[in-house]
Amino acid sequence: MLIENDPLRKLVKCRSKLMKGQVGMASMLLRHKFVELSPEECPTMATDGKRIFYNSEFVLAVTEIQVMGVMVHEGLHVVWEHPLRRGNRHFKVWNYATDYAINGFMVYEMGFDLPEGGLWDEQYRGMSAEAIYRELMNNEDSLQNAIDSVNEANENESESESSGSGQDDSQQSESEGGDKSNTGKYSSGEQSTGEKVGSIDLDTIPMPLGEVWDAQTDEGKPLSDSELEELKTEIQRSVSLSDKLEKAMSNDGTSSFASRVDAMKEVKVDWKDQLSEYLQSTVNDDYSWCRLNKRHSWRGINLPSKTKSPEGGELVVAVDTSGSVTQQELNTFASELEAMAIDCGLEKVRVCYCDTVVRKNMDGEWWDTYELDSGDELKLEVRGGGGTRFDPPFNLFNDYTDDSENVQAFVYFTDGFARVSEEVEPDVPVFWCVTERSLYSEGLPFGELIYVEVDTL
Repeated sequence: MLIENDPLRKLVKCRSKLMKGQVGMASMLLRHKFVELSPEECPTMATDGKRIFYNSEFVLAVTEIQVMGVMVHEGLHVVWEHPLRRGNRHFKVWNYATDYAINGFMVYEMGFDLPEGGLWDEQYRGMSAEAIYRELMNNEDSLQNAIDSVNEANENESESESSGSGQDDSQQSESEGGDKSNTGKYSSGEQSTGEKVGSIDLDTIPMPLGEVWDAQTDEGKPLSDSELEELKTEIQRSVSLSDKLEKAMSNDGTSSFASRVDAMKEVKVDWKDQLSEYLQSTVNDDYSWCRLNKRHSWRGINLPSKTKSPEGGELVVAVDTSGSVTQQELNTFASELEAMAIDCGLEKVRVCYCDTVVRKNMDGEWWDTYELDSGDELKLEVRGGGGTRFDPPFNLFNDYTDDSENVQAFVYFTDGFARVSEEVEPDVPVFWCVTERSLYSEGLPFGELIYVEVDTL
């Protein structure tokens, strides 16, 4: 059978051609089985971190150069661990965000020719998928621009569909047992959410070219926490081996693949996105800690998985006022934290201040309380000074706070230069927002660590 009429052979040929200039990426792709799906299941191509899914009609309709571009695109989804990182973000908008992150890198850094409809925009250059997602969810115009680009590409594709070649229905996938029966064994994880950005119904927006799906088993089921961790390790090992292979085959012992991976790894997740993501995972319910939340497994973090509470909730904040945090930094942190709390549906924030002891306010109260649902503006201040101890706020919360049953999370804002006793860990998630890296902060016995860059405050 001619390659022009055989999508699987075309994919294999394109992967082989990548060996000439993209040895590292080609070797990465060798570890991913090709699985053919129907147009309804996979309109173009997709990956779940282990396989490359494809639609034969699409593969036959585009050029080999474009197929190579989409294959590298899917490979970069894996390198950046996008199938492990979506969490509870909207599936379609997450695809937009990851495409912007990857395609910008491919166009500007790798010089690839993307098929028409590949999302890329210079304004997102160097941004993480999480940061781009936040922009799309907070800016209706930005999201609409992305939708318009995808719609235009889909219209052009429809006009040229008649030029695509047919396929042999009896053709076998490279993957043993690949599902070609349109039974939905493999799925994208897409589901109706009812979410909107302005007037845009997110469930109805079109999908971009080259999808990323949540990691799944061979039977198309979600991975367990241990399986997610195993896949993450497997991906990292694959990246390392591909880097070594390219170095071994190069004339000068270097690896362009390694430099690209290094550049990608340098894209940092903003502390605001990280803290907001954590808070979203804790705004829940009846304090059922019976299972772990999968959405943070890619970071090696375990958080409780709970059901959202209809009554809202409260956030506890402890502020280290030992003298290293300025009022300007506190003002900015308060503004960001208030926006996150409101976005999470939290109704109240209670704040305490501590150096070596917790400092009462002018009314003689341990806590400053802000009713966000009543319009209170969260304000933080420098109160106290001197040394630093972390235990007192936790002791106050654990032993002397009678109305703490609705608290969803505990945020501690500090420079990190102190130790905390394991015994004072509260029965709620703790997030350390730390402004300095140190042996102290790296050795905190509980809670999740978030480094807050001072120049972003």
